[in-house]
Amino acid sequence: MNSIRVRFAPSPTGYLHIGGVRTALFNYLYARNQKGHFLMRIEDTDRERSEKRFEEDILASMKWLGLEWDGDLVRQSQRVAHYRELAESLVNRGLAYRESRDGQEAIKFKIPVQESVFHDLVHGEIRVDTKLFDDIVLIKSDGNPTYHWACIVDDHEMEISHVIRGEDHLTNTPKQLLLYAAMEWKPPKYVHLPLILGTDGTPLSKRHGATALSEFRSRGYLAEGLLNYLVLLGWSTPGDHEIFTLKELVGKFSIKRIHKSNARFDEEKLDWVNAQHMKHLSDQDYVSLMTSFYPEESKKYPKGRWEKLVMLYRPRIRFLGEFIEQANYCFRDVGEYEAGLKAEILSNQPLIQCLQGWAENVSRGADFENDKEIERLTRQWADQCGFEAKEIIHPLRFMMTGRTGSPGLFQLMSLLGKEICLERVKKFLKMSDT
Repeated sequence: MNSIRVRFAPSPTGYLHIGGVRTALFNYLYARNQKGHFLMRIEDTDRERSEKRFEEDILASMKWLGLEWDGDLVRQSQRVAHYRELAESLVNRGLAYRESRDGQEAIKFKIPVQESVFHDLVHGEIRVDTKLFDDIVLIKSDGNPTYHWACIVDDHEMEISHVIRGEDHLTNTPKQLLLYAAMEWKPPKYVHLPLILGTDGTPLSKRHGATALSEFRSRGYLAEGLLNYLVLLGWSTPGDHEIFTLKELVGKFSIKRIHKSNARFDEEKLDWVNAQHMKHLSDQDYVSLMTSFYPEESKKYPKGRWEKLVMLYRPRIRFLGEFIEQANYCFRDVGEYEAGLKAEILSNQPLIQCLQGWAENVSRGADFENDKEIERLTRQWADQCGFEAKEIIHPLRFMMTGRTGSPGLFQLMSLLGKEICLERVKKFLKMSDT
């Protein structure tokens, strides 16, 4: 095997999760960096748990991420007879045996008593006493191969040069090397990646929050943002630089830079990394992504106004899904107001009178297509009432958004339009009569 050949081999028993994406990414980067081949295998011999919808999710996710594989997709379910035939060859050589139970027959490999030694490219030399192992099931009683057996057969026949997988497989490798030796096959080199842990130091799982790629995709993270963050979980370059495109990662990737220590998944760091990729989008690409992500919301505003609205929030959002969280008042009326600030405003009669005057005079006279004019007239009115501009700007923001923070208020008012702005201010001021 002269060329580098690696594979990503997920089981379609669930949606593609973050740990699987990281494994796929490291395999992809190594193959592309070394001008080798990145292959794809679906390990679907678990008939009870494997589902077509999970396979479809995995393949669609890989394409969305931009991790295109080489050659044809391999499915283990199409190779079951071949696995049985090879297992029978070990029985014929006295290295495996049949075991009957409840009228069904399995094939097991006899574990030789010896010390298993191998070199991992991250962890160094690993030594394991095979006395710790039970005999390895090759073919289950239902006729299907086990993970260990199908894995080594496929890796050999796909001419895999390097197996890059999670550290949780580290205990599987000595067993699989025994099978390679029994078949008189040359084993691949092994690279075991550090585990991804949650913030509490335990392996990342659903109890820590979102773990499926589909969840992050539905929240509006960018593919390059996710990949950039995941590569930092167990790999680094010299220096402090952390933001990379996929193409840049291909050029820089090296197995020598993979960490031994486990990594912790930090969603705040993910948000920051994704935000950096958001900033690098062109305005056109950003608006296009927002429009695709919000097909219904984008229809509620004329095209030009919609573009101005999403651009107004661009500096404030780290992933696409944050837009609707921050701008929900642009698509529906303000619901409940925070009680403390609401009471403070309504108890200030001079302020109420000033805002009533604003609603009757300034807003009616202002050209709401021109945010500069709204601002100029509002500041003049505040001065006329004897207030500093901020003393009426902050209450106006609260009335129109239900919040104390937002993008530029006058730009927002221009996009909401005169009718909605007047309606919300008057509705709020009426509460002072109750």
